[in-house]
Amino acid sequence: MKVTIFGREYSILSEVDPDYITKAAVYLDSRMREVAENFPNVSENRVAVLAALNITDELFRSDRGNPEQSDAEEKIIRLTQKLSEIL
Repeated sequence: MKVTIFGREYSILSEVDPDYITKAAVYLDSRMREVAENFPNVSENRVAVLAALNITDELFRSDRGNPEQSDAEEKIIRLTQKLSEIL
């Protein structure tokens, strides 16, 4: 399938649902356009990197709101403390 991101067409070969890929491409395109609007003199590569950083930040923030993630982090901290005490 083909998707357009930031004015460029990309061919995607995947077993993932085409609607999912389209939604992901549309989302990335919108984030890149948002960055480009805020930083009009930035190169396309930098726009892509800044958009990726913004999306990564969203991902990390959403993980923090996940109770299972918090529980796992707490367990890792306790295990690390116990290992430090033992060593």
